[in-house]
Amino acid sequence: MHPFSDRLVEAVRVKGNPCVVGLDPRISLMPVFVKSSSAEQTISDFHEIVLDAVAGLVPVVKPQLAFFEQYGIPGMKAFENTVRAARERGLLVIADAKRNDISSTAEAYATAFLSDGAFDADAMTVAPYLGRDSLTPFVTACKQHGKGLFVLVKTSNPGSKDFQDQILQSTGRPLYQSIAASVDELGKEVLGASGYSSIGAVVGATFPEEARTLRSIMPRACILVPGYGAQGGSAQDAAACFNDDGLGAVVSSSRGITYAFGNADISRDAFARSVRDNTLRMIEEVTAAVKAGVAS
Repeated sequence: MHPFSDRLVEAVRVKGNPCVVGLDPRISLMPVFVKSSSAEQTISDFHEIVLDAVAGLVPVVKPQLAFFEQYGIPGMKAFENTVRAARERGLLVIADAKRNDISSTAEAYATAFLSDGAFDADAMTVAPYLGRDSLTPFVTACKQHGKGLFVLVKTSNPGSKDFQDQILQSTGRPLYQSIAASVDELGKEVLGASGYSSIGAVVGATFPEEARTLRSIMPRACILVPGYGAQGGSAQDAAACFNDDGLGAVVSSSRGITYAFGNADISRDAFARSVRDNTLRMIEEVTAAVKAGVAS
């Protein structure tokens, strides 16, 4: 299989935009028409409609594991259904799992999400705070299966500064910059023909100045950019994560796409139109901001 980074770059070029639709199932917020007695069925049906609406528009979707896990086994079955349905529609899937542990456990996480098993995502998010040896099994899985990794570097939440901004005595720079340097080094092992690595980073749109520095530290990394839209980051903020070629990052929005329809009694067709319209609005804003950033 081709490296994830090459498949991502190609998908972005084919769709003409770097937008990611986040899938965060919250049954209480879903339209009445989709709800049934089964959490698995409700979530799966909801995402079938969303995926049909966005498959021709965006290159990637990002299911967030916590929102599936809150519904127990039915939720995880719905996650499996959702991943399969997305891949059937030609979409790349980033499992937003934020997993990691000691190396043997990390290997199990990598097997779960980055092999050819039931979950079989194209990429996943991981935490780096157990050290480089905890990241090695994920890097190995990426090499073996053509998958990708997004390491948490500078997250979009306000509290990220509590730990990620701590200055290290050994380097004199913030912890998040040291992690970025490690991501860049690990990424050299999984470079694609596109020039980008399958080992990437998560950098929030809510910290554009930090993002510009991180982009220079990780020139080859594909950056997953949360925080756009509902979390307060603008398209212009997100554009700080891109390289001068207009590539190197993908921007995610969840609530602003799937739960911005207002009326719980909305019809199926009207809901699908809402998802599509919200996605098109995001595409227009993000692509314009990236083009303006490249031009400047």
